[in-house]
Amino acid sequence: MQELKLTPHLVPKPLWGKSAANLLKRADWDRIRRDALQAARHACQVCSDAASASLLNCHELWDYDDEHGTATLVGLRIQCRNCDSAVHMGRAVRRGFGNAAIAQLVKVNVIGAREAKMLYRSAMDAWRRRNKKPWRIVVEKSLMERYPELAILEN
Repeated sequence: MQELKLTPHLVPKPLWGKSAANLLKRADWDRIRRDALQAARHACQVCSDAASASLLNCHELWDYDDEHGTATLVGLRIQCRNCDSAVHMGRAVRRGFGNAAIAQLVKVNVIGAREAKMLYRSAMDAWRRRNKKPWRIVVEKSLMERYPELAILEN
């Protein structure tokens, strides 16, 4: 099976609001976002859409270690609003954009709607399990070295 370019990443409830975008000073987050935009050449790193910078989101990439209850910030990725909606599918569904998010999964991954819906259901199952446990936040060493202000995330 091909590796998927785009999958839903549902943030466990205990981690809601605990992101660099929410916790850093605005100037610090803006600098990190500008760096990420420049590295991405101002285009979505998932579907290559070259939307204006205001329509591109700087998405935090998290790795969840379910066994140890550790959420690690492993990177940043620039993504357009459509790809961001598919990644944050739970939010998209709550806001009435679930079908558009599924359509983006289909388009980017070149899969059928049935497979895209299965991706979402699988992500929801993992999310429900992850909601039941406490999480410790860690920032990957290379990110911490480049942006020491990310230490605010670690607990």
